[in-house]
Amino acid sequence: MTEAIRSYFLGKKILIWGLGLEGKATLEFLLANLPGTFLFVSDSNPAALNAIHNPWIRQIEEEDLLSSIESFDVIVKSPGIRTSHLAIEPSIKEKIVLQTDLFLQFWPGITIGITGSKGKSTTTSLIHHLLKTNGLDAYIGGNIGVPPFHLIPFASEQAIAVLELSSYQLEYCQHSPSIAIWLNLYPEHLNYHGSFEAYGRAKSNIARFQASENFFLYNADNPSLLEFLASFDPMPGKMIAIDGKWKKTFDCSRLNLPGEHNKRNALFAALTASLFGISSEKIAEAFASFCGLPHRLEYVATIEGISYYNDSIATVPEATLAGIEAIPNVQSLIIGGQDRGLPLEDFTSKLCQTINIRNIILLPETGWRIGTFFERKNHKKNLFFAKDLEEAVTIASKFTTKGSSCLFSPAAPSYHRYLNFEKRGEHFKRLVLQLQKV
Repeated sequence: MTEAIRSYFLGKKILIWGLGLEGKATLEFLLANLPGTFLFVSDSNPAALNAIHNPWIRQIEEEDLLSSIESFDVIVKSPGIRTSHLAIEPSIKEKIVLQTDLFLQFWPGITIGITGSKGKSTTTSLIHHLLKTNGLDAYIGGNIGVPPFHLIPFASEQAIAVLELSSYQLEYCQHSPSIAIWLNLYPEHLNYHGSFEAYGRAKSNIARFQASENFFLYNADNPSLLEFLASFDPMPGKMIAIDGKWKKTFDCSRLNLPGEHNKRNALFAALTASLFGISSEKIAEAFASFCGLPHRLEYVATIEGISYYNDSIATVPEATLAGIEAIPNVQSLIIGGQDRGLPLEDFTSKLCQTINIRNIILLPETGWRIGTFFERKNHKKNLFFAKDLEEAVTIASKFTTKGSSCLFSPAAPSYHRYLNFEKRGEHFKRLVLQLQKV
């Protein structure tokens, strides 16, 4: 695999656009395998450029990049670099490639790709766990925090790469995994892609380039996804619709994760494992030993009789509603985050109908907008407008009664105040654990 990727780049003028995890992994690979080759890098963060000290690397300020971009033969773009707003010529777009696409093209074994608006990380981890537990040579990577190129040393015809794939990683892909999984489709990342259609089109690359012998598993109970797939020509792989009927085939009762949405994730994982000949009994046994991931309906602590749960991963209303159903006796809900302009009135109406929830603690920016919708409705909730997460946790500790739960499930991204949902979730956990010291 190393030689195949090396040959792809050999003799070309190469630009690495973006020095995030994947950009750095690409740079490391090229420096090791193309010695004596000048490489060009560009990033909007001057500190990222200043951290590079290598005579074979030439730096380009991002503001100067577009004027010289046509001179490159191949442009390795990091997933986080947004291009939908840029006037890039089609001839230049053809030169843009993502690390994910190169990995899918050259990995010698089976690739499994998982995408969806929600549930990607859990499903990816579940599949990897089922395969490893049953003795298969499986490796995990992608959007879950491991750049695909970091898996290259393990490449073989027997090796299975299990990849969480975001819309950012799929946008420029022209290769699809051997087994493609599309969990669901909700409005997300519209500020990056420009529209819901463009977002769905990027995700559809998970299966669009499959071979006829490949498998495409999709959620037949997600209306938005079904509507989107109906607008395209049928995908070339073997399409398998996952719906409630599959519950009769696989026993997911031993999975120690709350919520029906996690049971659905488990069905995708179980069917994927069965494609490798793993029996239903072995799958059920492996479910029992799986531990959940942080920031996903994560139990934090019970303090003064109140159980606190961290669901910082919930960046869309649908995820928050699923969390409310999954966690027992949620009396206080903390919501709010970056406002992307999504419609929230229907979400507010559904919150009004929740029986157990008494206290809704609203954080800027979306929480405060949700609060204005509440004020127009006939409801019996206690509304609290908190200036930040610290105040929100304090309010929850005062107004949540013993024996009930407080759920932090923002229904919005974190970027206006936190680097990512992990940092936000870690802050929430610290604030909760500090209550023990009060």
